[in-house]
Amino acid sequence: MRGMTVHLRMCQRLLVEEMTTLVEPVCEKNFAAAVWFLAGWVSDDEADARQHLADHGGDDGASLAAVQGQRVVGIASILWVSNYADFAKRGIPLVHQLAVAGPFRRQGVAVKLMDAAEDLARHRGAAELGITVGLFDAYGPAQRLYARRGYLPDGPGACRGQQPLSQGTQVTMDDDLILWLTKDLHP
Repeated sequence: MRGMTVHLRMCQRLLVEEMTTLVEPVCEKNFAAAVWFLAGWVSDDEADARQHLADHGGDDGASLAAVQGQRVVGIASILWVSNYADFAKRGIPLVHQLAVAGPFRRQGVAVKLMDAAEDLARHRGAAELGITVGLFDAYGPAQRLYARRGYLPDGPGACRGQQPLSQGTQVTMDDDLILWLTKDLHP
């Protein structure tokens, strides 16, 4: 029986690795799956997930879903006018959320979502795209991904939200400690 369990796990892993990932806009067809994904991986609950998609849709932004079969395995959400004053002033849209479900990480899903987000921003005429990244160890993979893609610190250094941190400031390492990054979309 133990051998059967190992074989099933191997088959499940192969199925996850071999499925094609498509990136598409969140729409009526995949909306429920996108809400389910966000509620499970990003938001506090279904209401927060629905609000996130409402805030990142229409004229205000866009949400892209990485889909395998009928399942949403990742989300990238963009705000066309950033809530960060410096980006807003300079016309830099913000990738406000990039999330991939744990079992699908390190399989190129985030790369496909970022490719699509950058293409969409470029198509809308953006010369640059912004994103934030956390500072502690859990954000290491994201930090490396963004660096490989050409994202560079925007200048204010480490921030708590939108407030730059001065030398000597003592902080607790949490999700609010970030770097603001930008990428030139027309190198």
